[in-house]
Amino acid sequence: MKNPKKTNLVTKGLALMALYSMLMLPVFVSNAAVNAQTVIKNEAASTPILAKYTTDLTAEAANNDLRLSGEFEKEVDKLIKSLSSSDFRQPALLDQLGESQELVVEVLADRIAKGKVPAALQNKRVLKLEVASLFEGAASDSEVTERMKSLVGELAQTNGNSILFVDELSNFVGSKQVNDLLASSIINDRLNIIGGSSKQDYLENVNTVAEVSALFEPIMIGGDYSGLSNDAKRSKANRYRGDNVSAEIRDLMKNQSLNTRLDVILQSRGADNPELRSLMAQYGARIKNRIGNTNTIVVNMPLSAVEAISNSGMANFMSPDRQLLKLGHIEKATGASYARSIASSIDSSLDGTGVGIAIVDSGMKVDHKAFQNDAGQSRVVYSANFTDDADSDDGYGHGTHVAGIAAGNSNKDNGEYRGIAPDADIINIKALDSSGTGQASWLLNALNWIELNHQQYNIRVVNLSLGGLAVDSYTNDPVNIAVQDLNALGILVVAAAGNEGKDASGNKLYGHIHSPGNDPSALTVGAVNTRDTDSSSDDAITTFSSRGPTRSSYVEADGTIIYDNAIKPDISAPGNKIVAPQGDNVYLATNYPVLRDPLLEIGDPDDNMMYMSGTSMAAPMVAGAAALLFELNPNLTPQMVKMILEYTAQPLAGYSVLEQGAGQMNLEGAIRLASVYRTDIDFNTAASGMYMIASGQSFPVAQTTINGNTFSWAGGILTNHGYIQSTIIPMYFNNVYRNGSFFQLGIENDALTMQYSMNSNFHYSSYMAFQAKVRQSDGSTIGGGAILYGYGVFVSDGVLVSDGVLLADGVLVSDRMNADGVLISDGVLVSDRMTANGVLVSDGVLVSDRSAQSTINAIAGDE
Repeated sequence: MKNPKKTNLVTKGLALMALYSMLMLPVFVSNAAVNAQTVIKNEAASTPILAKYTTDLTAEAANNDLRLSGEFEKEVDKLIKSLSSSDFRQPALLDQLGESQELVVEVLADRIAKGKVPAALQNKRVLKLEVASLFEGAASDSEVTERMKSLVGELAQTNGNSILFVDELSNFVGSKQVNDLLASSIINDRLNIIGGSSKQDYLENVNTVAEVSALFEPIMIGGDYSGLSNDAKRSKANRYRGDNVSAEIRDLMKNQSLNTRLDVILQSRGADNPELRSLMAQYGARIKNRIGNTNTIVVNMPLSAVEAISNSGMANFMSPDRQLLKLGHIEKATGASYARSIASSIDSSLDGTGVGIAIVDSGMKVDHKAFQNDAGQSRVVYSANFTDDADSDDGYGHGTHVAGIAAGNSNKDNGEYRGIAPDADIINIKALDSSGTGQASWLLNALNWIELNHQQYNIRVVNLSLGGLAVDSYTNDPVNIAVQDLNALGILVVAAAGNEGKDASGNKLYGHIHSPGNDPSALTVGAVNTRDTDSSSDDAITTFSSRGPTRSSYVEADGTIIYDNAIKPDISAPGNKIVAPQGDNVYLATNYPVLRDPLLEIGDPDDNMMYMSGTSMAAPMVAGAAALLFELNPNLTPQMVKMILEYTAQPLAGYSVLEQGAGQMNLEGAIRLASVYRTDIDFNTAASGMYMIASGQSFPVAQTTINGNTFSWAGGILTNHGYIQSTIIPMYFNNVYRNGSFFQLGIENDALTMQYSMNSNFHYSSYMAFQAKVRQSDGSTIGGGAILYGYGVFVSDGVLVSDGVLLADGVLVSDRMNADGVLISDGVLVSDRMTANGVLVSDGVLVSDRSAQSTINAIAGDE
């Protein structure tokens, strides 16, 4: 039934406002509603209100009653991709006259009815809201409101099975109250909407309202995106951007025979799609692996197949199955001993009890005394092996050492070498083999296992002291997307920044943050040299610790390379000459005797220790700290833990945020701040602007004293391209603290003026401003003006991204450098991207011709 459209915009606005507001009422999202049985067929009997006021387009498609058009296949593919994403942004179909949206939606409904959609959309219903029917015969606004309540109640009963198509979207925005209700419904309740509008109406009524435009991803019928904002053209979070083939594969296609075969990670739009399987068979492509039950598959294919699959519309992104490697006095230096004393005052042992830390690495010596509890029982609750090795044992020595830093409990030398969370449960996930190498597909399978089993083992923290060259943008890279999926489940991923901070001549290197440390949802850690003292007054960033910005990228259709250029690391922690558990006859201890000390091998061989340096050692320091915070308050979200650690960090004089992030981890301050938060609420469901401090508690003094050294906290958080500094940050809940979010969301720039602002639907910004002044390496500030330049982003620490990157020390980084980098300005060497056929080195970076340098950087450590 095609009803005429109601033209009373005020009345329609009030009606839709009522519709969205009802989504916030608990009565309609009760367990009874959520658990109600979903009936796919004969919906009219169980949901009479929906049957009366909406048209079930999928039912009409099943009866062949739709007017299907073959003109909009690309738009339908984009619509399916948008609806299948875990991102909250909803698709908005636009055309010049506002006449074609329903035709596109009808094709979508037909595909759903025939099962030709990804698993995420199988058995969904597409319901078109019939506004005229909704108002027909209503004697008053209150009667319309009651109809809305009933309609929303029935929508809740479909258990997320329905997608509501709202035509004339632009007519329902403008009022702040309506906008806020719309934002709340989408962000908080994950309401599935397809909006429709003419392009002109959208530009005038939606694109000009920041809090509304941030909620929608425009899909232009015909592809004319002129006039729309950059964020509208390039979606965030889990949305893929640019060419769907990695630049590495494109280079191989230019320089190698098309008969050359390689293993490709294909993030498909349907791994079981018969058309995709047929196309792969046509080119002799073979599926080697599938990442769990996802649509990501590892395919051995000739280069000749790449273009065909790329153009088929069935590939989100294709990248090589890259090789990976490990990146490679604790309590007093980090403030952990002070944190434990605070814990005793609040009746908590604060040792990680009950919290699961997944160590994804080279395996573990699980019978090491460091992994027992005080009763002598093993705390390794599960071991899994995703490599070609026969078992999950550690033949390399890296994973055992890393696990001990995060959660070791050795009594050797009176407990001198205990880890940060000595009673946490340890999940041993082997993704690197006995030579310290691995494949991206092994890591993807490991992360998928964690996703499926995290509840059973209460995994709240994942440590990744491994990685590879960050080539593809975090929106495209499969490992990055897996990290984002874990963040959406309430799991904090801690990643090592990398050990590429200097070259063989000792020159500083910028732009060498590794994947997945380049992901904005991950907590990326640089390394600090504590100089073997308990005081933090003489601490320094190690020379080998990788510096930002991130240089992962994607390629637009016209060949333009767009770099992520995000500020990383997020935080730093001790990572120089760290003593932690040693495995039996492991490769590292055998081949690098400098790592061993006879005094550390006296007594029980199952309690031996060794030295190691690297951001691999810094990351588990932070992972252990995160476990303590989750133990203290299990209701914290990953991004809240990230906020707490950044906000309370100790800024180190002489280093910019591209070197240290927010500063060195200050666990004493972090525990003191976290201890005043409410424990009676699930923060993931908290309202924006909610005061987070518990009744009877007060905000702590924002400074810490460790072994006689007193310092002020950093007092802010880092976004991709800037810094936010305010006491509001840790006091009031921000929507960016929710699972599946990250700090960059809601930071927007005007495409013309480059003026940055914070979207209040993401940041509680009543008393908070985007900070244009942040420390440079000499301790001064830069960027005092309000205008930030974005594509080109002049950010708080002095990073100017235009055709290049101007770092705080005055170093210009070209966007298009050769693989080996170029020495410029004051002797800082910056490399843009390494070639895919480089040599694997100890910290997991594919380096074109510096095969041993990273090993030397990390193993030798700093003085």
